[in-house]
Amino acid sequence: MSDSQSSNFLKLQEDLEGRIAKLAIKPSHAHALIPVFGAIMNSIHSVQDRFGEDNWEENCDIEVQVLQDENRDTHSFKIIDNGIGLTEQNFQSFRTYDSRLKSSRGGKGVGRLTWLKVFEEVDVSSVYAEGSKNFRRNFKFVLDNSKAIQNYEASNESDQAEQKTYIILRNLKNGYQNYCHKRFSTIVNRIAAHFLPFLIGPKKPQIVVRTCTESVNLVDTVTNNIYPLESKSFHIDQLGEFNVEHLYVDKSLIESRSEHKVYFTAHNRIVKEHGINNQTGLEGFIRHNDTQTCYVGLVSGQILNENVTQERNNFDISPEDYKEIAKESENTAKDFLHEQIKDLIDSKSKKVSEVISNFPRFRYLVTDPKEFAEKLPLNRKSEEEIFRELSVHDFRASREVKNELKSIGKSGDDVTNSTTFQNQVKDLIAKIGEQEQASLAEYVSKRKLVIDLLQEKLGYEDKEAENLHKEKAIHQIFCPLKVNSGDIDYGSHNLWLLDDRLAFYDFWASDQSIRSFARSSDAMERPDLILFERSHLLHRKGADQPVVIVEFKRPGRDGYTGSENPVIQILNYVRKLRNNEITDNNGVRITRIGVQTPFFCYLIADITPGLRDVLEYHDLNQQLPGGRGYYGYKSSLGVYFEVLEYDRIVEGARLRHEGFFKKLGIN
Repeated sequence: MSDSQSSNFLKLQEDLEGRIAKLAIKPSHAHALIPVFGAIMNSIHSVQDRFGEDNWEENCDIEVQVLQDENRDTHSFKIIDNGIGLTEQNFQSFRTYDSRLKSSRGGKGVGRLTWLKVFEEVDVSSVYAEGSKNFRRNFKFVLDNSKAIQNYEASNESDQAEQKTYIILRNLKNGYQNYCHKRFSTIVNRIAAHFLPFLIGPKKPQIVVRTCTESVNLVDTVTNNIYPLESKSFHIDQLGEFNVEHLYVDKSLIESRSEHKVYFTAHNRIVKEHGINNQTGLEGFIRHNDTQTCYVGLVSGQILNENVTQERNNFDISPEDYKEIAKESENTAKDFLHEQIKDLIDSKSKKVSEVISNFPRFRYLVTDPKEFAEKLPLNRKSEEEIFRELSVHDFRASREVKNELKSIGKSGDDVTNSTTFQNQVKDLIAKIGEQEQASLAEYVSKRKLVIDLLQEKLGYEDKEAENLHKEKAIHQIFCPLKVNSGDIDYGSHNLWLLDDRLAFYDFWASDQSIRSFARSSDAMERPDLILFERSHLLHRKGADQPVVIVEFKRPGRDGYTGSENPVIQILNYVRKLRNNEITDNNGVRITRIGVQTPFFCYLIADITPGLRDVLEYHDLNQQLPGGRGYYGYKSSLGVYFEVLEYDRIVEGARLRHEGFFKKLGIN
């Protein structure tokens, strides 16, 4: 029986490949430099161990060489330090999975395992002292269960030999090569960011990062580009005390443009970042000492130190606890950034006022625009986002009224006579009144915009040439061209400018050939606007429903001769429409125009001398009340005419709405 069989215990077998495979370091930009960070941290600890707590800073000498190929693609890293080196104790720790040698300083004992996760192999060379003598250790570290440490050499060194340790992380593996930053400045910034708590602390490790052509001292980089401002603490029950270092960081060190962040740290190393743009509403750079900067908050706490994962890229704490820490960190950052947030709220307040001015139906929701802006999520700041928020509030207010109405409707007889019930009804009516007035304000405000637009179109299209707008530009304000009521939504025209009764016609056509809606006709003429059937406001009992024709002429036009005579043009439309069946887009019958069907025809034009002659010739020269235009009747064809001037239409529309404008405060 063998010795191992005769003993009463067995040793577990180690599996280096299996252990490394389970490290949670998938290829990504965030993970490609984790082994480099680990090697640098080892160097810092090594320097501290050699020179002691009081003297390590002034003696620290750490160099990180970024090794690149001829295309300047990074493939390897060389880390050199003047620390204590691979002494016997440190070498035994190196050879021990999950060594606890540096646990008091946050060491997880897996840093060197991450080297083989990301790189093909590692070369190690260390000159160290044991007692009064110097020694050297050289070896290659590879991913091999049976031969992880290869080409091992241990030898004596002269007393004059400089104590140095060299770690070469050689050849990034394919999956990680694609994610390693190519720009040297980005690599420098990533290393500086990771060790930021160290580099702004009272004792700063001297770390130089270089290629064959460039060299940067991290302490200088941080000193010149990072501005520590103040430190604040907060407490969370069951989780303990936390500290936040508030910093401004020059935009040159920020990878993602103008992103403000808090970083959660463990043992003076950044572990996880948390963007706060949405929480603060701030997106642009913050000006500090004439420099464009981003805010950075460094969050530390004992629970973070105790629960950082072995890969140092996350924390082993519950999502609820992490969420609470993040929320308190955000609140601390918002307190620090209160001046910038105040400016943001002032700007949002103006936008709230602008949105309400353009959409008056929301006016009942907002008494004080600034107070409303303060209640909005800080990241809701564009006019579109504010509109959406107001829409949600409007929806909820309407829903609340409906629910209250249902509740009151279910009240019993014994309740309806009570004072409480009467007060509820009174409050509900007031709420309904507010909402209805807001909706009316929106409706009337849009009408005012249309009236203003029409007035604008009555001016010059080309001021230098003094050319007025063409009739098509005017036509489009009243109604879109080349469509009918089956093509667009109900209410998509503005015929109320002429007469509010015209808005109630269910079927109409704009700039479409007669034969497109009178299928038995071959007439290609296109009335500007024609309206048929289903308007009860113009319908006379016992008579056919009147057909309405609207014809536009260019403002300022004077010459009307021959075929361009607008009265003859309209009468020709009437003749070609008589005795025709009108159908919609689907061929469904709308009406039939018989010999007795009345026609209401509007001619919209400026009454120039030439047009006045035409009207007199056709006996259409009776003045409308108030001098708004002229009217007349062609009894032989059953056609009533009104001739309206553009400025009179604008004036009439304003007068009809003036009471609403004043009452609702619409200017």
